[in-house]
Amino acid sequence: MKEFKLLNKETLFEGYNFLAQREKFFKAVLEEKNYQINPFSKKAGFEGLISLIVEQQLSVASATAIFNRIKDLVKPFNPEQFIKIDSSKFKEAGLSKQKIDYCKGIANKIINKELNLNALKKKDDHEVIEELTKIRGIGEWTAQCYLMACLKRLDAWPSSDLGLLVAIQRLKGLDERPDYLTIEKMSESWSPFRSVAALILWSTYDKE
Repeated sequence: MKEFKLLNKETLFEGYNFLAQREKFFKAVLEEKNYQINPFSKKAGFEGLISLIVEQQLSVASATAIFNRIKDLVKPFNPEQFIKIDSSKFKEAGLSKQKIDYCKGIANKIINKELNLNALKKKDDHEVIEELTKIRGIGEWTAQCYLMACLKRLDAWPSSDLGLLVAIQRLKGLDERPDYLTIEKMSESWSPFRSVAALILWSTYDKE
C-alpha cells in the first residue's frame, strides 16, 4: 500500500513552522492563537462524504444541526440504510431535494460497487479529486475537503471556499476579495502544507 505523509500532530507543527517562515500573516495568526488551531476532521468513507455534501453552501452551525438530525434517522450510517429512508424524512431534517438526490446517488454508487471510498486512501491527491468530481453533486470544493478532513492529506486546497477568500483578503489587506484562481496561484508557495494553511486561515474567519 502506498504510504502518504498525513495530517497529524507532528506534521501540523511542521506545517506551522514552514508557513510562519513563508508569510508574516501566518506567523502573526499562529502567535495570536498560541499555535492552537481547530482541526477539520471527519470520518473517512460514506459518513464523512455525506457530511460534506450537507455542508455545501451552508454555515457550519446549520450544517451540523442538519447532519445530526440525519444521523438520528440513519442507523447504522451506511449506504444500504441511507437509501431505505424516505426522502420526506430527510426533507424534514432540513436537507434540500437536490442534496437528497446527490446523497442517494452516492449511496447507490457505493452499493453498486461503482465507487469504492476505501480505495481512495491508496490514491494520489489528484486521482482522488478526479474520481470524486465525476460524481454528481461533488465539485472541487467537496473533493478537496474530503482529501483534507477525511483522508488527512497535507496539501489539500479548497480554493473556492468563501472563508479562505475572505480571510486572505483581510490578512493581506486587499481592496477586493481575490478570486479562486488568484488564491490558487498564491497558495503554490504554501505547498506541501496547504491543508495547514487552510486551517490557519479558517481560524481567522467566523464561518457561522
